[in-house]
Amino acid sequence: MNSRFARFAAAVAVAALVAVPVFAARGSADFSNLVAIGDSYGAGFQSAGLNQVHQVYGWPAILAKQVGYTICTPSSTATDHCFALPLISAPGLPGAAELQLNDIISYPPVITTPPATGQPLMVTFGRPYNDLAVPGYNVADTLTNFGKTGIGQVILRGQAPEVDQALAQHPSFIAIWIGGNDFLGSVTNGTSLGMTPVADFTASYNAMLDKLIAGAPNAGMVVGTLPTNPAAVPFLNTVSRFLINPATRQPVTVGGQPVVLTYDPGTGVATPIPAGSFVTLGASSLLGSGFGIPAALAPAFPTLPNAGKPLPGAVVITPDEFATIQQRILDYNSAIVASAAAHNVPVADIKGLFDRVGNGTEFVGPFQITGAFITGGFFSLDGIHLTDIGYTLFADEYIKAINNAYGTHIPLASVADLLANNGATFLTLSGLPPTTSDYSISPEAGAAMMQMLNQPKTSKHRATHF
Repeated sequence: MNSRFARFAAAVAVAALVAVPVFAARGSADFSNLVAIGDSYGAGFQSAGLNQVHQVYGWPAILAKQVGYTICTPSSTATDHCFALPLISAPGLPGAAELQLNDIISYPPVITTPPATGQPLMVTFGRPYNDLAVPGYNVADTLTNFGKTGIGQVILRGQAPEVDQALAQHPSFIAIWIGGNDFLGSVTNGTSLGMTPVADFTASYNAMLDKLIAGAPNAGMVVGTLPTNPAAVPFLNTVSRFLINPATRQPVTVGGQPVVLTYDPGTGVATPIPAGSFVTLGASSLLGSGFGIPAALAPAFPTLPNAGKPLPGAVVITPDEFATIQQRILDYNSAIVASAAAHNVPVADIKGLFDRVGNGTEFVGPFQITGAFITGGFFSLDGIHLTDIGYTLFADEYIKAINNAYGTHIPLASVADLLANNGATFLTLSGLPPTTSDYSISPEAGAAMMQMLNQPKTSKHRATHF
């Protein structure tokens, strides 16, 4: 054990003797063997990619550093006391190469996908990784999916599911955030169908905690809620349902009224997108070729080959569909809180963090952190995954929950050293703030994003990344 970690462990032990937890918390705040279970948020997935530039800022890695760990390097050995991540060289593997923002001044901004030249760097590491989070996994996958293909193979190496590999390390503390992919596939496919039934979600969540507690009865634990605020997520809040003039970046009007885009709700008939609907970032590359422009206006756009054709229903979420999705997530959160309470596990308020971001009430010093695409500071270029700053704020919610439950005094992580590691965060390439939030992305980047969000996998569950 390194000296820094020893000093921190001693301080935690003293604090635990004199502090009374705010509510029941199982085990103890012993971080001598910390492991994490989760999905792409836990892996540090960012801008449709996974690579070592950002993996070290996934929320479990941030938490680990705050409790005294260093991050393992490719030259580390299994006996080194470091926090092991399945590091991948930049820009990432095929299907998970990090998007790049090349130009924010032009309209639309230029977002591209680089060649996927990354390589796994920790394949021969001699023990399971401390961070076992696998992009695309849902709650049931933590118990059943061995990761025999794709990114799962890089992280789990076909050996055992996340829960089993966590227990094999005899953990002293287990940090968990999982559940986003139980609904995200529906969101990215513009439907309320396909979400995990609440009963199945509840059963899997209870089974996950049951197995972890049975295998590590003295370990401390923490879980987190899921976000429900659509205003916080650029994938939903960026694209207008109105036809936008790229020269003025304002809605096109006819007879003084903005022109509503059309979509096909599955009837084969072009229909105006209903008020209150969400048009997803998946529509961005389609709009550039004319999809969504009403047929009556198509002659005014002779250079757009798809003018007059409706957007597919897969990029539109109607108010009724979203109400169903949001209620399902609320039900998931109720299941998470109930399961955590029954198992004496504290809960990080991730829902509250996303609510503050969506409401514009989250600040880091003088900087307002919002859900705006590209410039809000919280979300990366795929509109779903976080920036390094976003993951740091996410980790801080876990630290708050641990401190409140266990009476510890883990310092919150600072974002000061991250302002230069987040692409367009806060500033454009010209050094000036942007003038609009009406962005779209290139067809190539859009295709890469949707490929990332809808990769098939061997499990029976729908594959998306969260």
